[in-house]
Amino acid sequence: MNAKFRILAVLPAAILLAVVRCGTVTAVTPLHRGESAFAASVGGPVANVAGMDIPIPYAVARYRYGLNDQAGLYAGGHLLAAARGIIGLDFGFSYHFLAQKGWIPTVGTSAGIMALIQAEGNEALFPQLDLVASYRLGGRFLAYFGSQSMYQFRSEPNVVLVPFIGGEWRAGKRFSLALEAKWYAPTEPTHPRDVDYALPIDNHGAVGFVLGANWLFGGNRE
Repeated sequence: MNAKFRILAVLPAAILLAVVRCGTVTAVTPLHRGESAFAASVGGPVANVAGMDIPIPYAVARYRYGLNDQAGLYAGGHLLAAARGIIGLDFGFSYHFLAQKGWIPTVGTSAGIMALIQAEGNEALFPQLDLVASYRLGGRFLAYFGSQSMYQFRSEPNVVLVPFIGGEWRAGKRFSLALEAKWYAPTEPTHPRDVDYALPIDNHGAVGFVLGANWLFGGNRE
């Protein structure tokens, strides 16, 4: 295996624990028909980086578009992968099948593909699936929880789960901030790993944090 292909092979392995379903959750609540959103986020599992225990600064930018008040499309770019000379993209579809009513939360799912591509043409594809439930708390706050997952079939079948809880604060009519706590790969041993993850739970997976910002535009939101 040449050195460049080895990087492509190792990076998905890191993603499967460190940055599976990178960035904030893709579609916590639905967009309105014709509405768009841009999201930027940074964070990951807490690890020892340059002698400090901090969340891995994995940066992601995503665009979403509302097909109607329940369904939407999304596409994103992975900036850390780009810094290593690899094109990292994800794209997919989201659908919300329950709306909040009393103790019943808004519930939705998103399904898509993450692609890692080198200029030489080497590539790796990972199907992804999220399930999220959320509660609107007044006009400015949103609490949510659920699980993300990534599926690997290139070598041997593998499924990595990432349960999470999060909160969103609406700073304006079209701008909000989100913070998520995640348990990356809770079914996998934390050690031995190439990365020194600082917050495992019972030596499984790694706890991490992701901070995100969201901007809405277009559509007819009041």
